Amino acid sequence: MTVFDNALTRPWTVAKKYRRDNAEYPIWPEDICPEGNGLVFIGDEMYFQSGEGLLMPAKKGQEPPDLRYFRQTQK
Repeated sequence: MTVFDNALTRPWTVAKKYRRDNAEYPIWPEDICPEGNGLVFIGDEMYFQSGEGLLMPAKKGQEPPDLRYFRQTQK
């Protein structure tokens, strides 16, 4: 794949190999744009960050994150 962009000093090229994943819900981290997305990984679990900044389960039946591992702020 080669990207031509005026913001770059020259064309940017990358070579990647892709294989089919037979998992029911495969996760392709390289397809997720890290800038501005709402996905948060905690351990092996993925969560979605809402517009209010709250963590929500990303898939059906997923337990909410364990808040014992986060520093609690005082209001």
